[in-house]
Amino acid sequence: MINNAKTDFLIIGTRQQLEKTSIESISIGDTAIKPLKSVRSLGSWVDAHMRLNVHIGKICSKAFHRLYNIRQIRKFLIVQSTKTLIHAFVSSHLYYCNALLFGLPKCQLDRLQKVQNAAARVTLQIAKFGHITPALIDFHWLPVTLRVQFKLLLFVYKSQHNQSPSFITDRAQS
Repeated sequence: MINNAKTDFLIIGTRQQLEKTSIESISIGDTAIKPLKSVRSLGSWVDAHMRLNVHIGKICSKAFHRLYNIRQIRKFLIVQSTKTLIHAFVSSHLYYCNALLFGLPKCQLDRLQKVQNAAARVTLQIAKFGHITPALIDFHWLPVTLRVQFKLLLFVYKSQHNQSPSFITDRAQS
């Protein structure tokens, strides 16, 4: 039994390979499933060229929406409560599956860095054009590119020492 609402497929390849492919749909039983431009798998969005543009766009969109909501109630919160909300609603999604982001162009990772910078600005109520680096250092938040490298290296280290990757914790975000 196939759930039509949850069944997607994607054809992945280079531009030249995709131009040679003309699959209109796949039939499974009585159901015809059409290929999509991007699909979601385990919370990550992937497109036909494996660029992760859609994934990063959705992360940024959701994060900025949540930051907007937190900013609306910020004047009623202390810094520690704001940090907790930021971590729960922004950072946790920003860093989910970030090993996929390794090796992406700087312009894509810069979009995620803007989210992290905005989160620090909301937490400490820093002006839009105020200097953000001291806040990131104060919070012990690694820049996004370094955070991606850190998590990937930690994952490899833990797997080499026969420790379960599910126990990977990050004290840099606390």
